[in-house]
Amino acid sequence: MKIWLSKNSEVPVRDQLVTQITIGVLSGDLQIGDKLPSTREIARRFQIHSNTVSSAYQKLADDGWLEFRKGSGFYVREADEATLNIEMQLDRLITDLLRSAQALGFGPEDVRSRIEGRLRSHTAKRVLVIESDEKLRDIIAHEIGTATGAGVLGIDLGQFAGKYKNERAVYAAMMDEKPKIEGMIPPERSCLYLRAHSVAEAMAGQPRPSQDDLIAVASGWEKFLLMAKTMLVAANLEPASLIIRHTGQKGWKKGLGAASMIICDSLTATSLPGDEKVRPFPIVSRDSLDEVRNALES
Repeated sequence: MKIWLSKNSEVPVRDQLVTQITIGVLSGDLQIGDKLPSTREIARRFQIHSNTVSSAYQKLADDGWLEFRKGSGFYVREADEATLNIEMQLDRLITDLLRSAQALGFGPEDVRSRIEGRLRSHTAKRVLVIESDEKLRDIIAHEIGTATGAGVLGIDLGQFAGKYKNERAVYAAMMDEKPKIEGMIPPERSCLYLRAHSVAEAMAGQPRPSQDDLIAVASGWEKFLLMAKTMLVAANLEPASLIIRHTGQKGWKKGLGAASMIICDSLTATSLPGDEKVRPFPIVSRDSLDEVRNALES
């Protein structure tokens, strides 16, 4: 095994030596039972202090890579699983796998491809929310995650096409995204197209605001602010009775205490915990959330 050491590097020589010998063992350049050059030989070859080499060898011995044989020197040791930490045990397993695969004629890329495939097939499902509008995407991901307890990742169309379209996951998107997504999904896959929560369903059992009430609307999604304002004005509320707050603006909570009701999206509601005046308006219908839950369980 060749060793390269730089005395001008920011990395201490001792650490360079430890790293290179560790890699040598993992790569198979150093086999179990191989004797390492003596500390004097390494020190003389690279014109470094022998104590530096001794310290590196001792570190490797302490970590389980080498063993010292009195009167003979340091040797690559056979792993004693009890002395190796979990990461080192995994490193040894990977090394054995690569050696076995090489003996069968498989290269590193073959091994990597097969491992990635197995990881995909054994990884617990998660939900990929595909949505062009970033703010809406965050809200939908929050609602699905809260309803299902599953891991949820929000992505845009470009990310889906470039990286995620072959991932083992439940695809979900709002119905208006369907024309953009259909041609991108692999033939053997499908996407759950989510229906929006109806206004009537969301307001069922909620007290109807009077014209004298001061109503606040809060969200980081501008379309939510516009829709809520439109509905409230259509319900004969005076525009002057509305407080509109965009959560992306500094001090957006200021003045909300004066409102008799705060209408917001479900994600914004998490920023207003314990406030009895908060009325979250869900985006995704209950039926669609049930569909996502069933897909995760199937």
